[in-house]
Amino acid sequence: MGHASRLTTLAMLIAAAFALASLERVFPNPFPMVRLGLGNIMTIAAFVILGVSGGVWVSVGRVVLVALLWGGLFSPSAVLSAAGGAASLAVMVPLLLSGRFSLYGISMGGAYAHVAGQLAVASLLYVRSTGLLYLVPVMGTAAILTGVFNAWVASKLATVFRNQESGISRNTKAV
Repeated sequence: MGHASRLTTLAMLIAAAFALASLERVFPNPFPMVRLGLGNIMTIAAFVILGVSGGVWVSVGRVVLVALLWGGLFSPSAVLSAAGGAASLAVMVPLLLSGRFSLYGISMGGAYAHVAGQLAVASLLYVRSTGLLYLVPVMGTAAILTGVFNAWVASKLATVFRNQESGISRNTKAV
């Protein structure tokens, strides 16, 4: 993949992550404090398509864009989103680099870390109580389920992308 193609793909994945995260905020949520984390689908897909740096850029780009549009760069929701994103990356990147985990394992680990990171920061900065940490097992279970779903969608997306790219390469060589 050339530099321009890589940059274009990265921009598209960040835009898609932002759109999915924004879409998730618009629809009513039947379960308070639980989200599917649809934007993370693009982070997982970026890990497959562009490698570790692509996934990190998509995650950071999504967090910044969502914060700018939906609540301010230093609002509590932006701080919690950044904490969750950082915790998620702190788990997903080593899992990915180890080469021992499937996309599902990486996604589930990232989703669980995201919830744990958000609850830890909320406990320290906003609630000033460790009581929120009792929610980690319940919310972590929901995060694992959403991690499975996100990994499944990301793997399908990455497969489609690779098939498209190999088709473009074949057509370019034939010309």
